Amino acid sequence: MKKFVILLVSFFSFSLSHAQNIEKELKNDHELFTGKIDNSASLKVLFEKVFSENPTSGIYNVSGYSDVEGTKANFEGTIAFNPTKSKNSKDSFKIYDLKLSEKGTGKHNGVFTGELTAQKSSDKNQLKFEGTWANYGNSLKFPFYFNN
Repeated sequence: MKKFVILLVSFFSFSLSHAQNIEKELKNDHELFTGKIDNSASLKVLFEKVFSENPTSGIYNVSGYSDVEGTKANFEGTIAFNPTKSKNSKDSFKIYDLKLSEKGTGKHNGVFTGELTAQKSSDKNQLKFEGTWANYGNSLKFPFYFNN
């Protein structure tokens, strides 16, 4: 029984530590993630708030803003750990599903859906976001990527 309790405490401590690490990594020291949308336009993303209501769930609520060549849009969304994709990935990547919904109803407001791939590095973990952005009217749809 004592071993079980120690194992349970160790697991909870690891889960909480991992949750705090991914929260810190997503905030990226308050620096913008940079990339491209439609393989041409400059894309910058900042996660201002990252939290999990249940650290062991692997689901993180996020908010921040996207900036496409000077046009900013606030967003809210979720980033959820995907154990199946992570288990099947090469090079021990951790893979998360993401959905970021921009606020607003204009032609250039929409939803980012895709994946976050996290790879351990000696100095700073590498985070890469990839997927598709589509506006709310589904009249525009572009691939996107950004990273740290």
